[in-house]
Amino acid sequence: MSIGINGKHSHTANKKKENGVLSYLHTLYCSSHGVFSLHLSHSGVAQETLASICSQTQNQEICESILESYPRTTSADLPALSLISINLTMKQGSSNLDTLTKFVDNSTEPALKESFRNCVNLYSSIMESLKAAYQLSEAGEYLKISQLGESMILVYKCENGLLVDSPTGGITVYMIITCETSASVNQYIIGVVH
Repeated sequence: MSIGINGKHSHTANKKKENGVLSYLHTLYCSSHGVFSLHLSHSGVAQETLASICSQTQNQEICESILESYPRTTSADLPALSLISINLTMKQGSSNLDTLTKFVDNSTEPALKESFRNCVNLYSSIMESLKAAYQLSEAGEYLKISQLGESMILVYKCENGLLVDSPTGGITVYMIITCETSASVNQYIIGVVH
């Protein structure tokens, strides 16, 4: 049992920790036996937990908005929230890749076309990294997920290779915050599980 603030044993804190560990073990079991299950809990992730996760990002409000944009976030346990956050990052990356591909197709200036083509290549790498992160999350291997930070670096590399007045500024910022949101979710889970 853990000791509460007033020096007494905290049964509630123990129950929350047990529920988190059981959920984690369930996810590991399902992953190792080829069973895919998001294991939705009855209570889901508390608003305070989302606030704590998002307080570690550049923009807490946007982070919470990103996570809450998925309808099942409020009923998801932490392992499911990891999958949700990475999935949302993959969707944003895919959208950015489509937009950049259109810029390549529609650009007439050779230097600009080449810089957009470079971004398309970088985003292709980002998408592969995010798929790997998703697979690690499915397996409950949160400590091994480094692809989210690596993806942010590639997003910055893309944007830094474009002209100052590039029309991609907005989607770049949103992609960075989405990557950061996923990284923060996974860091939070590492802190709870380990």
